[in-house]
This record gives sequence, structure tokens and C-alpha cells, in this order.
Amino acid sequence: MKNNLSIIFILVIAPYLYLFPHTFQFIEMGNDFELLYYSYKKYIFEFVKIGELPLWSPSEALGYTLIFNPFAQYFYLPSWLLYSLGLLIGDLSKHTYFLYTIFGLSIYNVGQYFWLRKLNIDKKYCLLATIITCFGLKLTEILRFPNAVHTFAWFPWILYSITLSLQNSKTIKSSIIILISTLMVLTAGYPYYILYGFILFSFYFFFVNIPKVKIQIGHNFVKNSFHKSFFTCLLPALIAFLIVLPWFSGISDVMEITRDRNLNDIKFSYILGSSFLDQVGSWILPPISIAEGHYYFGAIISMLIMYYFYCFFTGKINNSIEKYFLIFFLVFFIFHFQIAAPESSIIFNFLWSKLEIIQSFRAYSRMNVLLVPLMSVLICYSIKNLDENIINKKDLFVVLLITLVVISLQFYFIEISQSKTGYWTYWQENRLDIAAYFASQKLQLASIILKSYNNYIYSIFFLLSLSVFAVSNQIKKKVTFYSLILVFVIVELFILANIQWAIPKGYYDENGYNKLNLEPLNTLKNSFTKKRVSTEVKGNTYFRNQRQFNINYFDNFGIDAHTKLYDKYFKRSGDFRKDINDETKEYIKMFWSLEKYDEKIFFSSSLNYNNINNFMRDVLENKKINNHVITYDKKIYDGDQILIKVDTKKDGFITFVDNWSPGWELYVNNKKQKIDKLFNTYKSAKIKAGKNIIFFKYAPW
Repeated sequence: MKNNLSIIFILVIAPYLYLFPHTFQFIEMGNDFELLYYSYKKYIFEFVKIGELPLWSPSEALGYTLIFNPFAQYFYLPSWLLYSLGLLIGDLSKHTYFLYTIFGLSIYNVGQYFWLRKLNIDKKYCLLATIITCFGLKLTEILRFPNAVHTFAWFPWILYSITLSLQNSKTIKSSIIILISTLMVLTAGYPYYILYGFILFSFYFFFVNIPKVKIQIGHNFVKNSFHKSFFTCLLPALIAFLIVLPWFSGISDVMEITRDRNLNDIKFSYILGSSFLDQVGSWILPPISIAEGHYYFGAIISMLIMYYFYCFFTGKINNSIEKYFLIFFLVFFIFHFQIAAPESSIIFNFLWSKLEIIQSFRAYSRMNVLLVPLMSVLICYSIKNLDENIINKKDLFVVLLITLVVISLQFYFIEISQSKTGYWTYWQENRLDIAAYFASQKLQLASIILKSYNNYIYSIFFLLSLSVFAVSNQIKKKVTFYSLILVFVIVELFILANIQWAIPKGYYDENGYNKLNLEPLNTLKNSFTKKRVSTEVKGNTYFRNQRQFNINYFDNFGIDAHTKLYDKYFKRSGDFRKDINDETKEYIKMFWSLEKYDEKIFFSSSLNYNNINNFMRDVLENKKINNHVITYDKKIYDGDQILIKVDTKKDGFITFVDNWSPGWELYVNNKKQKIDKLFNTYKSAKIKAGKNIIFFKYAPW
């Protein structure tokens, strides 16, 4: 027990040590980390700190749901533990949030270790393989997506539970772990991985329930029947799904009116797909694979696995379970590639036409993450293979040949075909070049090393790995042998794993916008009274814009009708299109409360307009003739509700320029009423002449 606790401690702390430049804030995570994830955590936390629970986000893209937004991770239990920690220490900083994100790797590590041990693999191989997979480029790459990390963190726990379900005496334990882990996966807020997980878990369940495999895994215990194992896994997963179903139903309703989430265009599903070259790069040369999909674990690991495959195909592997797993891996790899590379797939078009659930997904290269836990098993077996067998001259020649072929391919890709992906060039190469420039100011050698990650560092480590094979028989202390493998992985990948997606500490924090606001509700009320902005958006810009409301939306998100209307007048940068005349610009500024305008509630005779110009002419004409007064109760307004008072001489419509979404309710003079919509998106109330009290409330439950 004491030994297990020590191992668990190592697995929990390992990612923090490996990522110490982030852990100790020498650098911080960039890309989508802040705008798509931290901004929501910060927004919710500030309200929680004053005893409020915000459900609607009025500050982004003219309003979008918070509770049904997967980015907000509203019902994921560890999120609320994070808020509790924030309350305890008095703040929820971006760095605290990143430490929470890394903890997802710790959860993953412990689950994977338990799973590997359940496959009857020696603990030394389990520990080493788990640390190596944690240090690989795939898991460190997704740290920019905290929701993805915390979704995937529970995958090995489900694999562990499926394996446990084979054992008659572990039925209850297996069910409980599946229930908890499935709840975590479903609520962690990364829908892609829910779909991917279903594929992996289905394949794995049927694999371990093959009679010969079941015997090999569970030769020392009483085994469950296929049906009992099936229901042991299925029932708790169904219970978890039923618990989450009301939330999923709400998400589904919102996705129906969200930009690019109700498409029926297969070209959308082709975006950021994997490819054959992407897979090759994941084994031997990361720059030729897109960061979304690569899963490189270092030259020495690639070489170990390649040699293990050689031993398998030449009949040197005698262990039955290893043979079965290798066949399973190859079958899964082939099927997985057909989905991960949709544009060149033989079966993807067929599946896409039959399964509606996959039609709104893109970036299928991300599915390569499923290979990580499976490759951890291969890493165990590969190290064991080299550990237990003597490398003769023929084997050494084969490894030499593998090395030469790999280095030749690397030379071809780098110097002849110049196959580096645009994704790598735009993101990682630039980042490495900048780091190399600053390094050159102090140490030229460091600059050279950093630049080599764009080309030949991988070849160098393949050559160094060859030396490990050459001397492996002479290394008498196995601990030295294992340490050597781990050191090779760390030395090769440490810089790239830390620097990918990294930015300098405080890069965007100069104006102090991330400081804790002790009065977020008052700030929200004040922001509502002020002008909105139209700036470029790559996420939720509420804090970066000094808590101003932004009418722009980030790509492939936002209420569809609003985004299309916005695109009619603005470019993605937030600037007016060139063909928009001055009169139209003025009407748009009035309507969306830009620059010198701040009104957000209008009275009109009709809603039957197809452009903003005609609607605003109606508004201005009524304001001049009708002489009505529109007020709202600032005390009541909190983003989730607004109470409007108006005294008008004629029937008409009050429009609150904030998006409608399922869950919004309307009461006019204390009577519930159907919400009308201007331009099919903005909330409107039909009213009679005289005094009216209009109350809009977001009540999603």
C-alpha cells in the first residue's frame, strides 16, 4: 500500500515537474487557453464570490447562454472544487487555472497506471510508460484546451473499469468507477472527446471480452459472462447519461441556433483532418504533422515500438496477450485512421451520410488522442521486450537499418519535399524562432538547439537511440536502463512540450484586465449602460475589452441569425465592410449601440424588416411622433433578466437588442407572453398602447 501511494504521488507530481516553466510561471499558456476557457471560469467565479450564479452571458456576440455553453464547463464537479479553492485563497488567477488544467494530466496518469496494472503488466513498465505518455507531445499539446484535458483525463479510468468488469468480484467497483468517470467525461465540456470515447470504449470492450483475451487477462479470478460484463459497463454509463440529459438537451437546443453547428456540409467535417503524412510525422518528424494530431513520444520510443513490431512479425513475440493486443491495435489504428483522415477515407463519407451526430464535428485529426492510451501498452511491451531479450548482431543490424530508413525519410521531408505543415510553420516554427532569437542574446548554443526542433533534432535522437540498443545488453542495472530511456524522452521533448502554444508571462496582462473585480454585478450593470464595441474576437473578450460588451462573435460560434446579420455589415476584424455607406453606418451604430450611442431597447411599429436601416427609420419616426419614454430597472438587471417600462400612445413592439435562445421567458404586465424576434434573433415584446411593464427572464430549467 505504501509503495502504491508513492507511485501515485510520483504520477500526480510528474507533469508539474516536467512543465516547471509553466508551473513556476516563467512562461504561460497561450492560444485558446485564456479567451475560450479561462474567461468563462473567471466570469463565473467573480459572481460566485458574491453569491450569484450567472446563467446568461450578455457581453459576447449580443448574448449567448452560459449554462449551456460547453466552454463554461458549468456542471463539471472539479470546476466547482476549483471555485472553492479560489474562494479559499481569495482569487482565481490564470495561473491557478493552469495548475488545475495540469491536474487533469495527474488524473490521467493515475488512471492509466491502474489500467495497465490490470492488464497484468509489471509495475515498473506501467510507471515508466505512464510518465512517457504524459510527457509526449499529444497530452502536452492539449493543455491549451483545459476542457479537453479534463475530458480525456477520465478515459483510462473507464478502460480500467471495463477491464475490472471481467472480474466477478469487482462488478460493483467497476460500475461505480464507470458512473463517476462517465459523468466527468460528459460534463467536462469537450464534445469531440465524448464521440471519440464511445468509439474507443466500444472497441476495447469487445476486445477484452474475446474469450482467449479474457482468459489471458483474468486467469486468476472468476470471470463474468459477456452479458454481465456488458451490463456492468452499460447500466452505469446510461445512468450517468440520464443524469446529464437535461443539460445535454439544453445544449442541443442551443446548438440548433448556433453558427455552423447545424450544418449539412461534409466539407466542414474535412477541416483539420489528419493525413498519412500526419501519421508518419507523429512517429518520426513532428514538423510534418499538424499539432492538432501529432502524438510523438520521442525517437527512442518510436524506435522501441518499431523494433517490437519487427519482433512480432518475425515470430519472436511468444506472449499470447501481447499478440492479441498488437492485432487489436493494428485493427483499431486502421479504423481510427479512416475517421481521423476523413477526406481520404474509404468509409467516412458513408458513415457521415448515415450518422447525423458526426456531421457537426470537424478537426478529426484530434481523434489521434485515442492512440495515446493504447500506445502506452505498446510502450510497456516494447521496453519489456528489450529488457528481457538479448540483442544479437542480426537485431542490431535491423535496428541500424530502421534508423537509416528513418533518417533518410527525415532528410527527404526536410530538404527535398519540404513537407512542414502550414500549421507547424505558422505556429510552432515562429514560436521556436522567437525563442531562439532571445536565447541567442545570452547563449548561441541554446539558439541553435531551439532552431533544430524545426528540422534535425529528431535525427540526432534517432542516432543516439541506436546507441542505447547497442549497449542495452551491457547495462546490468535495469534501473539505469529505464532511467536512460526516460532521460532521452525528457531531453528530446522537454523544450517542445513546454514551448508549444506558450507565450511570455503577462503577455496580455499589461492593462491589468485580469485583476479580480470585487463588484462584478455592478460592473456588468454599468457596462450595459455604456456603448458596445466591435473588435476582433477569438473567444470571450469581455475582460480584454475592459468589460465592454462586444457585438462580434468568434469563428463558428454565436447565435446564427445574429452572426449572419453581423457579417452583412462587418468584416471578421470588427471593421465595417467597404461597401457600407455613411447613412447605413450611422443606423448600425445606433442599433448596436456603438461609438457615441448607448441605447439597447427600442420601440417600433413593426418587426417586419429585412435590414437595420428600415427598422431604425421606424424607431426614429416613432420616437419623434410618439414621444414615448423607455426606462429599465437597473437594480433588477443582472444579465439574466431585465425589467422594462414604457408608456406609448400606440400599439407596437419593444425590442431588447440581445439574442433570444431557448429558455428566455417574457411577461408583459405580469402575464406570460410569447417572445417575438426581430431579425429572427433579438428579443421583442408585442405591447398595447398605454403603460406597460415588460419583463424578460432567462429561466433555462
